[in-house]
Amino acid sequence: MDNINRQLVEQLFAPLRVTFSAPRPDGGIVLSLVDAADVTAYSRVLSAAQRNDSQAFAQSLEEIRLELAVRSGSIPADMRKALKEQDSVLNYHIA
Repeated sequence: MDNINRQLVEQLFAPLRVTFSAPRPDGGIVLSLVDAADVTAYSRVLSAAQRNDSQAFAQSLEEIRLELAVRSGSIPADMRKALKEQDSVLNYHIA
């Protein structure tokens, strides 16, 4: 866990407090986001591979941020636009 930039992670999820568990037997850790009342608002297991690969770790953090945005109903405008433009999204029109 020495290669994790804790300060960066804390800035990404402020005002939530970030905690990391001790390494699990499989090498993964649990990242938890705790609110001001010490209630866990979110937690996710990060595998050893995600922890040890800076790109995979950054991607995991971005996925968490997106999930939190979706849960709160505050998806950024550029993300909404990208989702609408994907070919896999079907538009339904009532005729």
